[in-house]
Amino acid sequence: MEKQTILCVDDEEIILEALQEQLDSCFDGEYNIETSDSGEDALEYFEELIAEGQQVPVIISDYIMPGMKGDELLKRVHELSPGSLKILLTGQASIEGISNAINNAQLYRYIAKPWDKDDLVLTVKEAIKSFLQEIKIRKQNEELLILNASLEDQVAKRTEELRLANASKDKFFSIIAHDLKSPFNALLGLSEIMIENWEVLPDEDKMEFIKDINESSKSTFNLLKNLLEWTRSQTGRIKVEPDKFYPAEIVDENFKVLRQHAESKKITIENNVDNTFLCYADKNMISTVFRNLISNAIKFTHPDGKIIISSSEKDGFYSFCIKDDGIGMDEETQKELFTLSNKSQRTGTSQESGTGLGLILCKEFVEKNKGGISVSSKMNEGSTFCFTLPKAEE
Repeated sequence: MEKQTILCVDDEEIILEALQEQLDSCFDGEYNIETSDSGEDALEYFEELIAEGQQVPVIISDYIMPGMKGDELLKRVHELSPGSLKILLTGQASIEGISNAINNAQLYRYIAKPWDKDDLVLTVKEAIKSFLQEIKIRKQNEELLILNASLEDQVAKRTEELRLANASKDKFFSIIAHDLKSPFNALLGLSEIMIENWEVLPDEDKMEFIKDINESSKSTFNLLKNLLEWTRSQTGRIKVEPDKFYPAEIVDENFKVLRQHAESKKITIENNVDNTFLCYADKNMISTVFRNLISNAIKFTHPDGKIIISSSEKDGFYSFCIKDDGIGMDEETQKELFTLSNKSQRTGTSQESGTGLGLILCKEFVEKNKGGISVSSKMNEGSTFCFTLPKAEE
């Protein structure tokens, strides 16, 4: 560590030599004892030391000097380095000069000439001790501020974790209590009507009931799959197992599963995903993402509507977009789409129900695979959901 400097200022050379000799013999080379014969030169030298990052624990200055007086010098020094201890050394100081140094430079002490060597040395030692103590306190305060900020961050993080945990719990029980229970009530009601009235029901009514049961069963099954996957994700029981795969193939597979729903609403789906795009991610997770986004598009698209699934390449990632011309969303709904706190549940264009859980699952799965997801939408003009995935290395 570079030695600290004690600066002595006086216009009399004999005084400077005495100060240097007494302080050198006292500190035995522990500090640099530097001298200056004018206030202007001393201030310039002090500025250089501070600019170089050197510490000046003590500055001792005469009061009566040609040009800049001692009180003015100490005032300027204080502006540059408030922590440096200032000592005024003179036999002709006025009350005004001492008051100026005390009020504007936080004068540490005034010593009259001729001084007592022991008194001078003790004063300088105590000043240095005070200077070092102040540095120590300042450092401890900085450490405490950093520690306090860290603790506040930890508390805020833990609070947010608890909030999300509570939101997850509330969402879970909401789905169990309502969204999973309601479809079963419909299934039970329809099946009971068929059992009790089978012989008198016309064949066309029977077929309608069977179709309704089938649609409700598929919807409930998809909800249950999402619920189980989300629960596994929340409890840490689902692991990302990335591998190479072609997303175009996954889109085709999911279209086959969802085709009946789309055809029942006479919705056209175009798969324009580039079949040469090779991604590196967890195939099962990404299949869930495509399934949920395509299913949502079908749900909120009007009969005879159109859905386009496209792809593009940028900055080492592939982007996949599911665009529909359905009912769209306002800005407030878009902001809440991927949060558990979202309380709004929208029904589809054919009164399809939903929980919003699928989109939350999409976000988690995409981010677990080092991608991102976004949405753009306008009311009554449709929505576009896009997500990115890493490219597989050739």
